[in-house]
Amino acid sequence: MVEAVSATLIRVVRSVASVAAAALLLVALPAPAPATVVVAKDFAALCADADFIFVGTVGAVESRWVDDERQSIETLVTFDDLTWLQGEPRSAITLRFGGGTVDGLHMDIAGVPRFTLGERRVIFAYDGAFVSPIVGFDQGAPRVIDGTDGPRVVESGSSPRLSPAGALRLGAPADGTPVPLDDYLDRVRQELAGGDGGSR
Repeated sequence: MVEAVSATLIRVVRSVASVAAAALLLVALPAPAPATVVVAKDFAALCADADFIFVGTVGAVESRWVDDERQSIETLVTFDDLTWLQGEPRSAITLRFGGGTVDGLHMDIAGVPRFTLGERRVIFAYDGAFVSPIVGFDQGAPRVIDGTDGPRVVESGSSPRLSPAGALRLGAPADGTPVPLDDYLDRVRQELAGGDGGSR
């Protein structure tokens, strides 16, 4: 009987040891990486790759089902109050982004920027259907904020590893230093003209 108790005790100890080892392994594993990987783009690349470049205010944000089976969600973002720098000028433009929230269900795609009503952005965008039409996935949508001396552009300064929208970023991002809007737009125009607007 002593032998039976000893054998049972050994099995219990081994089971506890196995569970402890599995728990330690889970703790040691790295956190899941974002599913989206983007390459950092400099200022010249943003300008060169964009079909549309404009400054606009977010006038509407609407999420909807993409298909009748309700397997995928997209968000339509309409910009108005536009200043055009590239592309055929129009009074408003709507861009489509993967993900969003419909009927209480949320679909999020790492790296796809999200927009709020009334915010102002400089947009570098592709013409066509993409998960994110923004050049560089989230890089070509710097914010315009109000400064004491007028509006300023804030590019997405962050660590080289993770973008503000959650994508794994390869390469160095912009430094995030606010730039007067007029100066920023002059740089865009110079770059589009093939001048020496320069890259950071």
